[in-house]
Amino acid sequence: MHTVLWTCLDKNGQDACRVTQVSDGWSIEGTAVFCHQTAAVASLSYRVACDPDWVSARAFVQGWVGTNNIDMSIVREPGHRWFINGRHDDSLDGLRDIDLGFTPATNTNALRRLNLNVSRSSTSEAVWLDFEDLRVKRLHQEYTRVDPHTYLYASPLHGYQALLRVTDSGIVSEYPGLWRMREYFESRQGRLPTQPT
Repeated sequence: MHTVLWTCLDKNGQDACRVTQVSDGWSIEGTAVFCHQTAAVASLSYRVACDPDWVSARAFVQGWVGTNNIDMSIVREPGHRWFINGRHDDSLDGLRDIDLGFTPATNTNALRRLNLNVSRSSTSEAVWLDFEDLRVKRLHQEYTRVDPHTYLYASPLHGYQALLRVTDSGIVSEYPGLWRMREYFESRQGRLPTQPT
């Protein structure tokens, strides 16, 4: 088990997360508490399940943003067909990664699935929860592994590009302008396998 505490850099808030190997793959779960815009505080618990190869299988988000309650499910059925709150969205079919837009935790599953060697690049089309309108969309992302602990990440939709720093296990330690790891612990029972170099 790996536990992480991130601090927000662009607003007041924190995110506590743990990454655990389970019988059918991997579990990423945590709670993010932060200020949202100028008039609300958000408290969101999340749980993402991945298969042994880090392909995302489902995610659940529960909590609240100000006076609005949030209870959302994102589930992949056989054939990589995606269901949002029980309704099929064919625009997402075939995708393999889930990205929850309010936490750095869900870069880990994409990085581990891509499993890039240094100097290699790849793209990911993610099932993305856009936190601004709480809608699930398709998001193009680009990753280039610069060195063992650094990835050049780009989200062309947002005009965003930055160097992400990661631990040996591929968990984000620095998300420029957005998140910074404050605490990180590994259990004595084992470590996530390190990424290739």
